[in-house]
Amino acid sequence: MRKILVVLLVLGQVAVLAYLGGEREWIRHNGERIFLRTAPVDPRDPFRGDFVRLSYSLNSIDVTRFRSSVSAESLKRETIVYAVLKPSSTDVYQLDYLSDRKPSGGLFLRGRVSREASGGQIQVRYGIEQYFVQQGSGIEIERKRGSGDDLQIPMEVELAVGSSGSAVLTNYRWSRIGIRLEQIAGANEDRGEGAPTRSPVLIVTLKNVSDSLLQLADNEMHCGFSLQTEGDTGRRYSMANTRCNPFVFKPGDVINLEPGEEYRVELDTALPRWYVLQEGVAGSASIAAAAPNERFRMVYRPPVVMSGMDSNATLLWQGELASPAFNVRGQID
Repeated sequence: MRKILVVLLVLGQVAVLAYLGGEREWIRHNGERIFLRTAPVDPRDPFRGDFVRLSYSLNSIDVTRFRSSVSAESLKRETIVYAVLKPSSTDVYQLDYLSDRKPSGGLFLRGRVSREASGGQIQVRYGIEQYFVQQGSGIEIERKRGSGDDLQIPMEVELAVGSSGSAVLTNYRWSRIGIRLEQIAGANEDRGEGAPTRSPVLIVTLKNVSDSLLQLADNEMHCGFSLQTEGDTGRRYSMANTRCNPFVFKPGDVINLEPGEEYRVELDTALPRWYVLQEGVAGSASIAAAAPNERFRMVYRPPVVMSGMDSNATLLWQGELASPAFNVRGQID
């Protein structure tokens, strides 16, 4: 009897694995094909072979983009959630909203909450955070991706998405634009003993790494850029200056980049343009004063193109591009 139970248990495990493998293959061949923009980290694992570890903007979602009858703070680990996606003018998809209810239609990814909401962010995993590559090629991918204050070029990963929201990684390509972050002033600046920490001056470089012309947009206020918190401290921050909300497209803001050309901008985060508000605290302050232990990213987003202006923005790069994380102590991830 005991032997029969062991055999049934083994057969049951084999059947589950076969079902899962068959489902993945079905999705691979029949699922809807989309691209998500991402950046890889830690490409090698000596125990599992070469693979690229992937992170997405969908892995950390602001609580304001959660739609449900319950609060985002009530979500527990392993709760199933659904990231509803929307296309851009290219075939790279972006988040529309997150929900704990399965959508009745449209394109979405099924995920699980990886940790309870903190700092206004919901952490979610989707089972697409690892992409295995040919043995020996992981290091080359990491080299091209870049790290720290090098130029970083995001991967755009191709997914096959099934009707249940399950997804399978099928291929990848490189983004047409890369980003570099340099920090030239901050806590490491010699300002004398006892002087308060200064918010850093950042140099952000956007480079056309494609073989064709593309367009960016920015203005004198640098409305193409915004600060995004990582939520490390559990506190929630937002930008105090709302004059760029929304950043509306104007033909005069267009920046044409030929292949290999760069757009380089200096952003002094000590200025009021970059002050932040902390939830529950009155008044705004610089990130050095309000959030000295928090990490931030500088994010480039194109402007909103109003109806009738489409013909002036045909080459405008779409999506969002986040810099490496930084803090006021001069550290860059």
